[in-house]
Amino acid sequence: MRFEIVPFTKDHLKNLTQLHNEVFGSNVTLNYIKSKYDTSFLGQSYLGFMAYHNHKLVAFYGVIPVLMCYQRHKELAVQSVDSMTLLEYSGKGLFTKLSTLTFKTLKKQGIAFVWGLPNQNSEYAFIKKLGWNYKERMEGFKIPISKFPIERITSKIEFTQNWYTKKANKTFEPYRVNHYFAGSLNEDINIVSVERNPAYYKYKSISNSFVIQLEGCLFWIKIKSGLHIGDIEVSSATNFFKALDILKELSQKLHIDNIIFQASPDTLISKLMKKTTCNLFQSWVIGFQNFNSKFPLEKLKLTYGDLDTF
Repeated sequence: MRFEIVPFTKDHLKNLTQLHNEVFGSNVTLNYIKSKYDTSFLGQSYLGFMAYHNHKLVAFYGVIPVLMCYQRHKELAVQSVDSMTLLEYSGKGLFTKLSTLTFKTLKKQGIAFVWGLPNQNSEYAFIKKLGWNYKERMEGFKIPISKFPIERITSKIEFTQNWYTKKANKTFEPYRVNHYFAGSLNEDINIVSVERNPAYYKYKSISNSFVIQLEGCLFWIKIKSGLHIGDIEVSSATNFFKALDILKELSQKLHIDNIIFQASPDTLISKLMKKTTCNLFQSWVIGFQNFNSKFPLEKLKLTYGDLDTF
């Protein structure tokens, strides 16, 4: 079976949207896919490779550029975000071929390294087939809230989803803020982390996340099958726990089933959440592969907000 392997460009966006929806059974829009891969604010867009068979897109591997920092130095890396192959074409080596070609090209272009959060279904392929390294996993913290998850139920139908979204927006409106959010990793210059700046947050806004302020603490949140916390910024531990109680009350009013935090081990979020009553779970591997980086990549630290879909 012969495949046509081509670089990803904006001319392929419609085909990629169709492939995404067919592989994942989703209904993402062309505009969402375009916004996700239009990373022109960092000087590069549409990074990856595609495989066609008989003029039909059957597989794709894509990354997005991300500015990373360590001890006030900066490097341009890429985040591995999408790998998809039609079921009837699986097992033909397309994932390895497309990803390897992507990394080879990026290395020549001077990209420092690639990192990602492969899930349990793909971590074996990234580590064993592509030779990725990892030191630790993200830690997840789940706080059960409502036993009658109206938020999750209403998301099944567009009409009820729209009704619920308006209700949630009204509930959180008094607490919403619109200003620069440095995040919980900002204080430690001896870790490798994502450079958070206004351009970064403007790009991330495609996923409908937003920032609220409670008790002088900031929470970067997203409501989708639960209340997900992308990152925090706290004035004190005492105020954080007071704010968390308020967040629980708001979530109860909205009948959200769980509040979910995720972050690297030994970070502020991890330390604070281990002092609360919650369910701890092990999440994604924090994987990476060095191309030209001078950073100690074993010190890579992330929060939930760094996930590409947050």
